[in-house]
Order: sequence, then structure tokens, then C-alpha cells
Amino acid sequence: MEPIQPKPLPEIPPYGENAIDIQNLTFAYSAGSNGSSLDKIDPNKCILRDLNLSLRKGSRCLLIGGNGSGKSTLLRILAGRHLTKNPNPQSHVKVLGLHAFHDTRLNFHRAYLDCDWGMRNVAFVGAAVPLMADIPVHKMMERLQASYPERRQELLEMLNIDINWRMHQLSDGQRRRVQIFLGLIRPFQILLLDEITTSLDVCVRQDLLRWLVRESEERGATIIYATHIFDGLDDWASHLFYLTNKGQCGWQGKMEELEVYHKLKAENHPCKMLAIADHWLRAELNENRRLQQFEPAQGAAVRLPDPTDISQGGYASGRLQTDEEIAARKQRHERAAALHAIKMQSMEQ
Repeated sequence: MEPIQPKPLPEIPPYGENAIDIQNLTFAYSAGSNGSSLDKIDPNKCILRDLNLSLRKGSRCLLIGGNGSGKSTLLRILAGRHLTKNPNPQSHVKVLGLHAFHDTRLNFHRAYLDCDWGMRNVAFVGAAVPLMADIPVHKMMERLQASYPERRQELLEMLNIDINWRMHQLSDGQRRRVQIFLGLIRPFQILLLDEITTSLDVCVRQDLLRWLVRESEERGATIIYATHIFDGLDDWASHLFYLTNKGQCGWQGKMEELEVYHKLKAENHPCKMLAIADHWLRAELNENRRLQQFEPAQGAAVRLPDPTDISQGGYASGRLQTDEEIAARKQRHERAAALHAIKMQSMEQ
């Protein structure tokens, strides 16, 4: 592959000491009855509540929380995938001093990797399928690969990738390595990782973690890594953020400030990070068991529009319904229209 000169990246103005700065963040996917208003947030539907997070340049933050606690939501907000609008005027989400959602310059300095890469809902298949295109690795994002030849070669060797692999022939683990390779070619200032090491073998995972340490120490990259796999992470993180099952901060700070970490280290505990996570999350689990409570469903389908809401038009979800459902929906609409007409008529009189 012939190297080419990379295009100049947009400059980031000076932003102070914090590469990531979240203040008073409250977030809900469905703000109004149909998710139409972000100015009024239903407290019963909040995923994140009054959240604060500050990370200096070069930090490596381990994000810990149970299933459904909002870890993926938080990372997607920082990645600019979700717009946040909070009635609190003191609330903001800033990445490199810029608005996490609106400022497109961040797209060239921020990398976000999750487990949904290559997943698409295919018409007439009815399910999401992994990327299966018959294309070799060296042809994917070809210009980007050619722009950073040295970094490209380093990643190929670290991840043990054959550039002649064809995507439709790869296993889940091989496809994951290709995703990581493509996501990390362009040098980043912010890296957001959501369970990205699943499907990786132990050697590649350890090599990747060591490579990320060098990125933070040598280039000053800021990394947030959400995971439930704590092998090899005892001395990896510089910071820790514990997200409770209520979407609030349970603890945050430098690892050296966490007393239980020092205690486990003094005892030469073999799995310090696993013990810390188990201590926090098991307390939540035991309380939920005592109260017979379950975390709410947090899958993507939960956030689909209400199929009975006719304001969505012909492209709404659930438009393929039975005749009885369509008739009932039409009847509700006609009843609402009749009540509205009576109300308007009384106002005119």
C-alpha cells in the first residue's frame, strides 16, 4: 500500500486541564410521552442522574457498573451519539473543551468502539447480522490505512491480522480485531471503549492493554474503558469511576485514593480489581434480591417509538399490525378527533 500524506486534522483550542468534563448530567431516553421534549425529564425514566466526571489528559479510567447501570449510555453521550439537554443551566458535557454532541471537530480526535460494530438490520431478514461483506482487510478504509503506514503496521502486528483476510470468512474474534485495528489507526486524544475486548484471546487482549498504556503515557491520550472482565487490570487504570444501579456516581477518583485498593494491594490479593467490583456490585445485587427488584430492560428495543402513536407517520415501528389492532388504533384516533372538535366548538361559543 502506497503511503499518502494525511489530511490536516482540525485544531482543538486550549481547553484547560480536563480532557473530559461532565457536570450535573441527567439523562433519559424518553423525556416526554413520545420522547418529544428534552426540557422536561421524567424522573422515573432517568438513566443517569446528576452525574459529574472530570478526567485530566492522559488518564486511563476504568468504568465499573452492573448491567443496566448506564455505562454504555454514558460512553455514547461522550462519543456524541446522544444529544443531552438539561433544564439545569450548570449542566454540560464537554470533551476537549468542546460540546460532546455539536462540535464535529471531535470526530477527528475521538474514537469510540463498542460491540455493535458491523451490526445492521437487513430488510427481509428480520434480524441483525455481523458485517459479512466479501472484502479484504487492506481494502477497508483504504485511504485512512495509507495515511498512517507506521501506526497501521504496528497495529497489524499487535493484533496479528492478515491484511488479506476477507471479512465474510472471519470468526467473531477475528472480526473484533479488525474493528479495533480500523478504529485505532488515526491517532486519538479521546478513546471510549465499551466491552471491546470480548472475543479476544488472552494474549491479544494483554498486548492491546499494554499498547493503550503507552498511548496514554507517551501521547497523553485519555481513555475510558467499560468492562466486566478484570483480568490483567489490577495496575492498568489510573482512575476509577463506579456507576451505581441508580445511574449515579458511587465513587470516582485516582486509584491511589481508594483505600480498599491499598488494602488489597498490601494483602497481595491476586485479583484486586475483581474484588473491588464484586464488593460494590454484590451489595447492589443483594439489596435488589432482598427487595425482589430487577433492573429495567435497557436494550435498544426499549427506546423504539410507540407503535400506537399515529403522529409517527407511515414509517413508524410496528406499522405491520393485525386488522383488529389497526381498527382499534383508528377508533382511538377518531375518538380523540371528535373530543377535540367538541372542545373547539365550545370555545367558539
